[in-house]
Amino acid sequence: MGLTRRDVLNRVFLVGGAAGATLILQACGSAPSTPSSAPTSAPAAAAAPTAAKAVGTQASAASAAPTPVPALQIVGTVSASQAQVPGPDIVVMPPKSAQPVTLRFHMRTGGEKSEPAIYQYRPQEWEQATGNKITLEPIPGDANYVPKLETLAAAGTIGDLTWGSDGHNEYRHLVQFKVLEPLDDYLQKANQPKTQWLKPVVDTLTMDGKFWSMPKAGYPGYSWIWVNLKMFKDAGIAEPPVYGVTHDQLAQWANTLSKGSKDRRDVYGLSLYVTGNYGVTNGVRQFGGDLISTDGTQSLVNEKPFLDWLQWAQKLITVDKVHPFTQDIPSGGLQGMFAAEKVAMVQADRSFQFQVRNAVKDKFPWKVIAYPHPDNSKGYCATVAGHAMTSASKNKEVAFSFLYSIGDRRFTYLVGKTQGYLPGRVDDLEDLGPYANDPFVQLEYKNSTMESPMWLAKNLRSFDIDTTLTNQLDLVWLGKAQPNQAFADDLKKQLDADLARPE
Repeated sequence: MGLTRRDVLNRVFLVGGAAGATLILQACGSAPSTPSSAPTSAPAAAAAPTAAKAVGTQASAASAAPTPVPALQIVGTVSASQAQVPGPDIVVMPPKSAQPVTLRFHMRTGGEKSEPAIYQYRPQEWEQATGNKITLEPIPGDANYVPKLETLAAAGTIGDLTWGSDGHNEYRHLVQFKVLEPLDDYLQKANQPKTQWLKPVVDTLTMDGKFWSMPKAGYPGYSWIWVNLKMFKDAGIAEPPVYGVTHDQLAQWANTLSKGSKDRRDVYGLSLYVTGNYGVTNGVRQFGGDLISTDGTQSLVNEKPFLDWLQWAQKLITVDKVHPFTQDIPSGGLQGMFAAEKVAMVQADRSFQFQVRNAVKDKFPWKVIAYPHPDNSKGYCATVAGHAMTSASKNKEVAFSFLYSIGDRRFTYLVGKTQGYLPGRVDDLEDLGPYANDPFVQLEYKNSTMESPMWLAKNLRSFDIDTTLTNQLDLVWLGKAQPNQAFADDLKKQLDADLARPE
């Protein structure tokens, strides 16, 4: 890619998270089955070419099937032949105790399946090295996640650890409710500087001068499109480039690749992500605008870039009907629909990469390309998330040891190898060994140099904005409202009302 370590350090990751509102047009899809086994502690040097081929999905490597993940082996040390990747050692060991400690870990439902490196593989290594245990306590990752934690905290029944992001200000709300424990003193005691993660990521997870969450992710959300290369070839369309695709090209391909009556397509050309804060913001930014002002007090949806994006998307969804609605998506989700060749292109978040690998296997060649990013565009939406310690935990030193293990170099390696994406450390690519050559990892790395901070509602009412956007835009997608200036003006009034509410 020609990117240097300085490029990594200059990447802009400021805010973000997973959208919590229920999707009307694009279903999230069910979590994939948990892999039957976990990754080895480190691949032998001789296995590097095979490993690189297994994760390749772009261009000539597009048809390669992922290699089954071998059983987890805790080796304790890293041999000379394995020196290219971090070993499973626990850098910050917890204090010894007479009895093993069990930590309760609140996280989003389905994460143990969709992100096994984070919620299974690294925790298993930590458990074996320390003798302590982790108990996962899933909570649906929607608008009720934070209220659920606040209720548990008020009742005195909250656990030791939790997921949080800034996509809907989750961790900020938890800080205000005094649910979380700041991590600065623990990092200092362990002699672990915050500079090992990208500064903007750390800054995002900092509030009131304190650092509240160990970074899990910092990446350009929804900036990718998964493409079925076989369908392109069968339709006589040249293989699309990874970068430089335009909105017009995307629309043309979507129409060409769609099959059957518009009223009920046999095959859909393109599934767009146009729901809620991230879908809308990312779309509008690629037309040169934004959703919310930089001071977080005013909506910008009455301006030309929003209307340009809205009219482009509305034509594809409502007029051309190349985009599937919820009722068109089978129980296997969009990944199953993509694997069944019922949708040719899918815009999705990076977790879709893991799902596609498991769903498609070697059925057909596919690749991932960058979502249109013309010269006049603004940056892709930055997405930041992390894991935090609760202030109520009675085992904070132990909890911090585990938190650090799901943010260290080994964590980067496991996530890159099994999930195919980057967590947001300054040494991301250096930690991945042969998996740094994964085409999707390279694409994510490149796109992260083209992202910019997500807006922040001054009153932290991101969920309100998300709900208003989804409800009102559904009227457009369903053909019940026209994408004109009057619609945009009315939407601005509603969003400004959300932004004017007290915290």
